[in-house]
Amino acid sequence: MLVKNKFRKSTLAYDMQCIFHTNDINKYLVFGIFLSAFVAPISFAQTTAEVATQPSQSLSTPVAIELPVIDPVVAPSDPAKVSNDTDSMQLLQEQSPPNPKIQFKPIEFEDLEDLAISPVDQSMANEIYAAADEAKKEAELARKESTRIPEQVVKDSTVQEITEMTRAPVDIDQLMNSIQADSKIVVEANSAGRTLNNLVQDESEEPVKKLNFLQRIVNKVRPSKDNIVVAAKITVSVEGAPPILAENIKAKLSAFTVESFTEYSSAVPQLRALSNQAAQAVGYYNAAFKFEKVTESKVKIKVTPGNPVKVEEEEIAFFGAGANLPQFRVIGVLPDLYVGDTFNHGYYEKTKSRILEAASNNGFFDGYWLLHDVRVNQPENTADINLRYETGSRYKLGEVEFRMSDPSKPFPINLDILKTLAPWEEGADYTAWRVNGLASNLTNSRYFNYTLVDAIKPDPMVVPLELPPDIQALVDQQKITESELAGQATNKVTAVSAKEVTQTIVDEKQFAGTEVSPEAARSMRVEDTQHTEKETEAERLKILAREEKRIPVIVTLNADQLNSLETGLGYGTDTGVRLRSQYRRAIVNRYGHSFDANLEVSQIRQAIDGRYNIPYTHPLNDYISLVGGYEREDRDNVGPDMSLVIESAVLGADRIIKGARMDWQHIFGVRYRLDRVTQQGVIDNSEIPDAFVIPGARPEQESLLMGYEVSKTLADQRINPTRGFKQSYKLELGSRSLLTDTNMAIINTNWKGLYSFGENDNYQVLGGANLGYIFAEDFTSVPYNLRYFAGGDQSMRGFDYKSLSPMEYGYKVGGQALAVGTAEFNYQFKEGWRAAVFSDFGNAYDKTFSNETEYSVGVGLRWRSPIGPIRIDVASGISQEGSPIRLHFFIGSQL
Repeated sequence: MLVKNKFRKSTLAYDMQCIFHTNDINKYLVFGIFLSAFVAPISFAQTTAEVATQPSQSLSTPVAIELPVIDPVVAPSDPAKVSNDTDSMQLLQEQSPPNPKIQFKPIEFEDLEDLAISPVDQSMANEIYAAADEAKKEAELARKESTRIPEQVVKDSTVQEITEMTRAPVDIDQLMNSIQADSKIVVEANSAGRTLNNLVQDESEEPVKKLNFLQRIVNKVRPSKDNIVVAAKITVSVEGAPPILAENIKAKLSAFTVESFTEYSSAVPQLRALSNQAAQAVGYYNAAFKFEKVTESKVKIKVTPGNPVKVEEEEIAFFGAGANLPQFRVIGVLPDLYVGDTFNHGYYEKTKSRILEAASNNGFFDGYWLLHDVRVNQPENTADINLRYETGSRYKLGEVEFRMSDPSKPFPINLDILKTLAPWEEGADYTAWRVNGLASNLTNSRYFNYTLVDAIKPDPMVVPLELPPDIQALVDQQKITESELAGQATNKVTAVSAKEVTQTIVDEKQFAGTEVSPEAARSMRVEDTQHTEKETEAERLKILAREEKRIPVIVTLNADQLNSLETGLGYGTDTGVRLRSQYRRAIVNRYGHSFDANLEVSQIRQAIDGRYNIPYTHPLNDYISLVGGYEREDRDNVGPDMSLVIESAVLGADRIIKGARMDWQHIFGVRYRLDRVTQQGVIDNSEIPDAFVIPGARPEQESLLMGYEVSKTLADQRINPTRGFKQSYKLELGSRSLLTDTNMAIINTNWKGLYSFGENDNYQVLGGANLGYIFAEDFTSVPYNLRYFAGGDQSMRGFDYKSLSPMEYGYKVGGQALAVGTAEFNYQFKEGWRAAVFSDFGNAYDKTFSNETEYSVGVGLRWRSPIGPIRIDVASGISQEGSPIRLHFFIGSQL
């Protein structure tokens, strides 16, 4: 018979053949049992002695070792179901009838010390070895005399096999676990006389399925799921544990595979160790666990948590130049763990990370730990936390050095303008927000298509910790032990290396196919030289930074793409299909001027405008913008059987002054408008109200308005805020004596607030109001396009674009006042996805607010995209009978 033992997933592949006579197998079995009866006590006694010499920390996890004594004649019918769990073993003994030939006696780890060490008599040992030699000789003789199976010739090992066998180091634990989980024994007659190589080939080779042309293309675009192997994980249920402990145990065991769980007796110690680690991480140092295998992929854990460890004393102290820095003082006053809290390793590490982050963000690069220590006292179940940090000196920021990615190209902008983008003066204290602000300014300026801001920081300080005397003694002892082990490992490695070791020198030309040209070789040498020079410069700057206590900042720029064009296509119920396009010239000249042009085309509106931006004191925060544009709108149903075509030409200038992100923004501007109104439809002029401008009366209207606008936005995030408030106020003035048809003042106010609450901010409310009023000496002379209209995407959803207005004799004359509000509630049903219900209400009113208030309701869907919320709404103006359902689509922040 051929016995084949196959280990599929082990690092070293084993395929072994053994040929025995039936009588010889009984001899080896009796010999093995006889030998184990004498060797086992010695092995376990030696193990107990070794464990006793280890530190007490290694004994924190209870270990149970079972020594089953099995009669060689009678064996369990299903060994895989025999568990080493104490509770399962006891249940097996209670349910099974007593059998003198099978006895299972679980032995606890603590009981090993009481076992007697039985010495082996030398004469008895000699008899054992003699019997073993005799049995071996008989087996070899029987194998040679057998003629049923010819002797096999094993081929020499290949180079690859030798490499696999000599590869080191080998993870023995992983190898043994893999062998225990995946080993299969197959017994078959060797009638074909196959060798080891034949067996490997027969088992591994499978018919290769040929793919057609389309299947190969599909596999390239979307790889087959058959090639992606995902190990199944076990399911864990926890009973008797507090929520934080239960969740941590589940998280710790979430990576435990079903394959490892197959051998339950081997899996239980691993599960116990992982559960104990999870319990200690959240402060339960005395937890006990009982495991129950529910199914092949599910385990139930019954936990006795015990009393948690409480923080009894806590000291967080800072020394050095930054001891009184507000960021450090806040951590000292508001740590993540307080006295009386259950000790949590995660919170403790978070406090340490906050200290290191505060030091790095504020320029204390010479900081180091004097002491970071937690002492857990047992059985008192208390913990003492000691964190002592030396901040060292605070570093300064040097002047920014700008470089082009291609040194041969000149700067496209004067360096004086670039330097204004750095939010600090030379010699200012280092802060991370200043460096990040420079990177943000360079990106927002859109001057360059590539920017890299590199602050050269010195390497961290390495200073030995201050340790208590008893702990220091343990550390010293550990270092001595590690040194001795390292010496032994070196000797072992040297001994292995003393054997024949060869290194093959590979000719790269045989893989390249062609020889490297002189030009390519020269280019490769230049790149290597530049890379080496950069590394050398970085090391030099690090040393210089530590000596001078000053951080150099190097900015690398690239301006190869000065022109950009963006185009978008959209649809809305109000406008129909619309096309938007934007052209930008990032740098017009060396003075930092830039130019933007926008084009919008839809069924009801066509517009084009341009802005020429000139830096005043800062390219981003203080600049002048020259504006000009033209727009044309079709207004349907403004009166009985009448529509209008409204054209506007605008020319003006703005000075825009910005502060920090959450500061007030100021805009001082002047606008000249020329509006033209063209009637479509034949209407009797006598039926048109005075407030409505018609051809033949004053088809052209002009105004010159001086304006000031101030706005401020407070938000926790810029792109996808969850909490925030935005407010803006605008005033425009026009005089009849200065290119304006009538004296007027236009006031507009806009408020919008956003607030999220609940777990993971799942619930969100949004409210807003838009108010405005036109003070005019003669309202009938106010340009039609400056009057108020409501309805549309940006006003009142559910109503047509600018369809709401005061009516006179059936004509929409435009409002003198505006009051529109919105209220919305949305719920996050999936990470990044929200469902919303909302209502908009208000109207464009006449002078006395006599016309009715309209309102609409709707539902929507929000998706938190990287470029901001994408919103899709459907709404209907329910205050008007027969109002259709309208679709609205938005991209951008809700504030």
